[in-house]
Amino acid sequence: MRVAALAMLAVVVMVSCQGCWDHVELEDIAWVQAIGFDEAAGGYICVTLEMGIPRSLRGAATPGGAVPGAGPHYLTMTVYSRTVLEALDLVGVNLGRRVRLEHCLAYVFGEGLAKSGIRELVGVLDRHREVRETAFAFVARGRAEDILRVTTSPLEASPSRFLATIVQQHRHTGLFEAMQFGRFVWAMQSNAVTPTCPLIALSRGFTQGEAPGGAGGGYPSTPRVGERIAPPEVPPGLGGSEGGPTWLEAGQMPHIGGGPVEVLGTAVFSGGGLVGTLGAEETRAMLMLKNDFERGAFGIPDPQRPDDPGYCLEFDVRGGRTRVEARRDGDKVKIVASVSLSVSYTGMKTQTDYSDPRNSPLAERAAEDYVKKVLDRVISRCKDEMKVDPFHFGDRVKRTFWTWPEWDSFAWQTKFPQAEVSTEVKVKIMRYGLDLGPPHVPSSEKARVEGGATGR
Repeated sequence: MRVAALAMLAVVVMVSCQGCWDHVELEDIAWVQAIGFDEAAGGYICVTLEMGIPRSLRGAATPGGAVPGAGPHYLTMTVYSRTVLEALDLVGVNLGRRVRLEHCLAYVFGEGLAKSGIRELVGVLDRHREVRETAFAFVARGRAEDILRVTTSPLEASPSRFLATIVQQHRHTGLFEAMQFGRFVWAMQSNAVTPTCPLIALSRGFTQGEAPGGAGGGYPSTPRVGERIAPPEVPPGLGGSEGGPTWLEAGQMPHIGGGPVEVLGTAVFSGGGLVGTLGAEETRAMLMLKNDFERGAFGIPDPQRPDDPGYCLEFDVRGGRTRVEARRDGDKVKIVASVSLSVSYTGMKTQTDYSDPRNSPLAERAAEDYVKKVLDRVISRCKDEMKVDPFHFGDRVKRTFWTWPEWDSFAWQTKFPQAEVSTEVKVKIMRYGLDLGPPHVPSSEKARVEGGATGR
């Protein structure tokens, strides 16, 4: 009797340990690489999925990202449905494969949908077990559907590779913030910070066409001989001595050729809704205040010729440190942000030798004034126009409270527009590049300049 019981137990254990009950072949799955969401009429949502085609991606070697004769390397499909999960089911019954999100690298929210609010949508995605917190969130200028139909770089073999490489550029430029989906969801639920994510848009030079290899969607081809870049339309008050591309956002970069998509600037949310955007150097200022700026090149007006945009100094900023102090007296909050930057003086579009120890302080003060101007501008815009704190100042203000209920009832985001915020900037030139002075000007050239010619 005892032996029979043990034998039956052994059979039960062996049956229960089988690992193939939920077995799924990889060929039965449609792997989503990117997914976009747009608003639709009647309370519906427009869901666009970009899925790789394994037989085309395997061994893809051509610049267009497709194997010769194998057709396109990815499939884009748009579905209208009531919910996101319903859209995934509808795609599955159309393609004959189970749709999975484990390899999805990007969640793109259309501008219109973002303005109307995405809190509920983000909550649904955050609960879904297939969604990776390390994926990246974007806001698309226009519709996300348009972005996902052309997200192919001429240098990459697949859309997923393009998305993986473009987000790495935030560390080298500081022109946008790489926001992981998990951090985005956390910020949407926080009293101290507000959600932000990068802006993505079609390039302004994009023309619809057929990409090499038949991938569809196309991207700007090689410019014809004689084509010229249209001059950028600089908004009033941001040209001349104001300096760099503070106003540039995704879709505004002046260029010819290249890829169809660019990431530039920042989308700023209040809770679950989009309330405004920051330009390129405003994004750098925001990252500095958050202690998240790593590297970027700045064009600073020449202090000897501040009103002439033809003269400027170029600094390569690598690293920095920001100290934020917050003091509170009742509902009144005072914040002081001190930014310290170590820079390399690399560009000399001037004839003043700022590597000379007697002139170096002038260049450092010019850089300090410029960075402070951008910092003050972005703080003013967020306080007066958007009325939100994307700088994580709330993390410092939170430390002035003894208990969590006191902090929670303080409602920091409603107090930020009335807070007194001041900035201090310290710039130290650490390196001067390989040449210690500006290019030598021959005496004959100096004579022409002194005689009235521009010499430039």
